[in-house]
Amino acid sequence: MSLIRNAQLGCEASFIELFDRYRPIIYRLQGMYYLRDFDSDDWLQEGRIVFFETLKRYDPAMGVTIGAFFKNNFENKIKSHLRKQAAYKRRCLAGAVSLEAKIAEEGPDFQGNIGQWTQPADQQLLAEEALMVFQGTLSDLEEDVFGEYLQGLDLEEIAVKQQLSVQQIRYAYERSRRKLHQHLRFAED
Repeated sequence: MSLIRNAQLGCEASFIELFDRYRPIIYRLQGMYYLRDFDSDDWLQEGRIVFFETLKRYDPAMGVTIGAFFKNNFENKIKSHLRKQAAYKRRCLAGAVSLEAKIAEEGPDFQGNIGQWTQPADQQLLAEEALMVFQGTLSDLEEDVFGEYLQGLDLEEIAVKQQLSVQQIRYAYERSRRKLHQHLRFAED
């Protein structure tokens, strides 16, 4: 009787011998994918579970080797874990509201109630550092326009104050907004 068949019938020694033959598949996929909070033991445990399930469903008449079948099943399981991690990350961002929407909804004075909640000092420091890095990417005009916009002035008022055309102010505002969006997207990754 074959080693695969013995393992399918419940022979533990056959299962261990087969699993040891296909263990390099686990190591190769571990090198290709990163799963947060997964150490080597977790990868091996997940591999054993998937290999056991693979053996239960394996039929040589399928025209595929047990190794290829296991690799496909294990890779699918790892991708499933990655999707769960990504979904968890997206769930944290589900309630995010853009600055423009906040200003449109509550007006430019929406910051009046900020003092009701203070964030921890380390988060405050990180936010200040990120803002300084972002400000460093802006030209003088972009920084002035964006700052005045955040203070509640509309683009026409800023144009009058800066003695520039509304179109120049609009372009500066759009550039600063794009830079902020890129900076936030980069910081998120």
